[in-house]
Amino acid sequence: MLSVDICHDILAIRCVDDYIFVGIGTKLNIFSNINLKCKSIIETGHQDIIHDIVQNGSDKLIIFGGKYLSIFSYEIIEDKIIVNKLSQHIFNDWIISSNFFSINNIEDIYVLFAHNNLYLYNTLSKKYTNVLCEEKCILYSGCISAEKDQVVVFSGTVFKEILIWTVNTKIDNSKDIKVLYRLKGHKGVIFSIFYDQRQKLITSTSDDRTVRLWQINNSINETDNWSNLTIVLKATMFGHTARVWKSLIVNDKIISVGEDSYIFIWTLEGEVCNKIIAHEGSAVWTLEVSKDKSTIFTGGANGGVNCWPLNKPTTELLPKLSFTDKQIPKYLSYLHCGTLVIFVDNGQLLTYDRELAPKDSIILPRYKSYCLMQVSPNRKLIAFASKDGYVDLFHEVNDKLELFKDDERVMETKIYSIQWLDDSSMLICGDAGHLKVLKINDDNKFDVQNEFTLPASRECWTTSAIMINNLIICGDRAGNVYGFNTKSDNKNPQYNFNKIHGRLGVQSFGIMNNKLISTGRDGTLRFYKLIINDNNDTLLKVLDAKKMPMEWVSRTLKTNNDFFVIGFKEIEFIIYSMRLNILVLRITCGGGHRSWDCIYMNDVIKFSCIKNKQVYTTDNILCQFSDTLITGFHTKEIHSIEILPTIFNKKHMIFISSSEDCTLRLSNLQFSETNDLKLNYLDTYYGHISNIKAIAVINLVDTHEETKNLVFTVGGRAQIKVWEISIDLDKNILTNNDVTVAELAKFMIRDIDKSRRKTWQQKQQTYFIDPETRFMDVQAYLQSENKIIIFIACSDGFLRIMSYDISLRDIKMVNEISYYNRCIIKIHTFVHEKELILISMATDGFINLWSVNSMIEGSLNDKNTKEPFKLWISHQSGINSYDFCKKNDNYLLLTGGDDNKICLTIFNIVKSNHTEFEAKLIADWNSSLIHCAQITGVKFYGENNFASVAIDQRIVMYHYSFNKSILSVTPLIKLIKLTSVADVHGLTFLSNNNNNKQLACVYGQGIEVIQFDE
Repeated sequence: MLSVDICHDILAIRCVDDYIFVGIGTKLNIFSNINLKCKSIIETGHQDIIHDIVQNGSDKLIIFGGKYLSIFSYEIIEDKIIVNKLSQHIFNDWIISSNFFSINNIEDIYVLFAHNNLYLYNTLSKKYTNVLCEEKCILYSGCISAEKDQVVVFSGTVFKEILIWTVNTKIDNSKDIKVLYRLKGHKGVIFSIFYDQRQKLITSTSDDRTVRLWQINNSINETDNWSNLTIVLKATMFGHTARVWKSLIVNDKIISVGEDSYIFIWTLEGEVCNKIIAHEGSAVWTLEVSKDKSTIFTGGANGGVNCWPLNKPTTELLPKLSFTDKQIPKYLSYLHCGTLVIFVDNGQLLTYDRELAPKDSIILPRYKSYCLMQVSPNRKLIAFASKDGYVDLFHEVNDKLELFKDDERVMETKIYSIQWLDDSSMLICGDAGHLKVLKINDDNKFDVQNEFTLPASRECWTTSAIMINNLIICGDRAGNVYGFNTKSDNKNPQYNFNKIHGRLGVQSFGIMNNKLISTGRDGTLRFYKLIINDNNDTLLKVLDAKKMPMEWVSRTLKTNNDFFVIGFKEIEFIIYSMRLNILVLRITCGGGHRSWDCIYMNDVIKFSCIKNKQVYTTDNILCQFSDTLITGFHTKEIHSIEILPTIFNKKHMIFISSSEDCTLRLSNLQFSETNDLKLNYLDTYYGHISNIKAIAVINLVDTHEETKNLVFTVGGRAQIKVWEISIDLDKNILTNNDVTVAELAKFMIRDIDKSRRKTWQQKQQTYFIDPETRFMDVQAYLQSENKIIIFIACSDGFLRIMSYDISLRDIKMVNEISYYNRCIIKIHTFVHEKELILISMATDGFINLWSVNSMIEGSLNDKNTKEPFKLWISHQSGINSYDFCKKNDNYLLLTGGDDNKICLTIFNIVKSNHTEFEAKLIADWNSSLIHCAQITGVKFYGENNFASVAIDQRIVMYHYSFNKSILSVTPLIKLIKLTSVADVHGLTFLSNNNNNKQLACVYGQGIEVIQFDE
């Protein structure tokens, strides 16, 4: 078995010259610091994951984790790095820290262990001196500082103390070493210690959510005498909202990371310089700083490695322009050349250059009392609309504002809104939702192209609009999105997406990767597919939505290499990167209820807003906020993985995964430039309000060019969702541009929206005492061309049957079966002689066979007791995993349970009395000696083979044979492999199309792809 690729918690990062060494599981990945490309992957041979990487200052590395430690050498030749393993060592205790004796002595190393003892260890002879500290305790962290003729040990204990003790390498250390100093103050276990030898500073992090800075004072100026020091607490830093894992001192700054996903940058006085939310909300385990002290590298629990600038870009919002009481700025906007245009409520229009020096001003008396101002998409024209239906256009010529066209009355009523559709067309809204599409002709006159009527609402005017081919798409203040066909005489909308952005309004439209997107004040991005039919008409299809880390999503901004989403969260202006999936900028401005503008120009971003009757602006903000070394995966444990069928296209291996983090992720395995298989993340889908436990897939289309699937996802809060996932397969390398996902339907037993009541309905409110049901597993069966039957295993002991209508996109409850008040964990369906058979497995260890045809045709009101036609006990407790296959006329059921037992049962089904079914057990095999923990994954693969995986992280292969009613199973003990994935939840198989070998995806707290040899 060969590990192909892995996505795992990143615990170790080390910068070495122009390279970045990253420990992923038991592998050492080497990246270039110049282009952030992976240069090499080294297998360490450890059975424990890499926890740290230590450099000796020349060309040697210590790599350790768990009880394993290895010495590596490296050599840099031009633009290549060559890494060789010199030795490997296995100890009897958990390694906390390690270091070299000195730069010149690479044979001897120090090793600090979890029982607060230190080895003086020779890597060639493997002889050692064991030095014990007088304080016998368990360590959670530690640090070793090698100094002249001695080593200083900093021990982080579980008893809230930091112990400091020294070992003299030239004297006998057979006696226990006394503790010189005990640093007290933390109120939890010590998770990390960092010692800055140059500045004589110590930082520590703890379970108590604080970072503490300690100052070492030496009164007699003896730099190497640790017996005459005073160590005082210099600063305590509060800011993290969860456990703090690690901290570093870099010159005059302290950097800390923790479980709350934040990176904090502090001064040495304990003041916050900057805070960054990283790794999509997952814990940040480790950090490192580049050799030039300019970049921070962080590794997270989502398996990602990101890099961030150490020095925060200047983003301070300062008042730059002040006005008198009679001049109150009302609107502002940037023009294409960087000119700032400000409209003052006395009817004056002002322009300022990039340095905010005045350029020009004109008076617009018509707009003194009421005015709407909008700048065209190319930022060359400024449109003004009045309360008496007039529209004026201005542009800048030679730093002077000039009238682009004479004022023209285009509406008989007050103009309530005006939006540019493109650089020469606009949409205006008058009284009662009367819409007009205006186009500027060659004579600089307005031509009315179309007229439409906006559906009635409380505030009936548009807030945003865009024109794509024959379709005008607009949003209103009630959160609705409408589509009007310019080729049709119908004034009513062709599309009406009611309350798609909640009740607070649609903010903007844009185009991203050939998809239409809309933003709104419900905190989401909505995606739409644009379809061009045979008549060259544009059709609109609603796809999925993405929740943004802000309540008010205002607009989008495209840069050279990124796509930014701009909005507000409380009083902060926020920029979110769609490429990196992180917040890259936060500016305190007071909130979104003000006139503001943001422009990208010459690789910088400028932001201006009106606040306290003044104009505030930022300096030019560079767009190089951060970058990604390794793209992260799920932020919490993975519950399920399903393969999307691509039978006719062998180039792609695509799968969808669900997680405790309430998201679905679409990924594929593809060959890299070095012809290695790599995990490639495609997209993430949101919508579940709790964890997603299971996935079922029904394939609708599978050709060389496309695969289209209906995906059913179930999880906590008794929620099921139906998705349609279409993927274009005609490219060698897939990206999210090739994926189209639409959320089609959803269902909850107790819908949160339906349970809400208005104040006058409170007396009629029903209160539920029981906790909500969890959907544990799902199976889908295509009954007809338009109907899918869904079977759901539920934690409340019910097996629920639902139907999904493909054309109506509607889910209905059909029937439910009560099962002895036991949580049903797994289910499976198959067809036997036109009869649909369901297998259920629950926490009681029983396997039940049900004939469900009559249940599908029945109803919820059917009071007849439903019983399985066959049941037998296979496990003492819950059945966590299973697999099922058919061989000849027999069925094989493979199960793994909480009792550490693996069972293989062979049975067949016959009819008794020509109507009822009966199952006969032919043979079975079981063993509880293979694994030493719960079995969480079992799967058939190849010919007469299966594999199992458990919480003990062991992957075991088996060969079975069934001949003359005798079942024989042979565990291949010599081929057992340990996976680096912790908290294993299961495994699934797919075929490597390059060599037809089986690939196993082991998933849990991460994912590892392992190639099986027959």
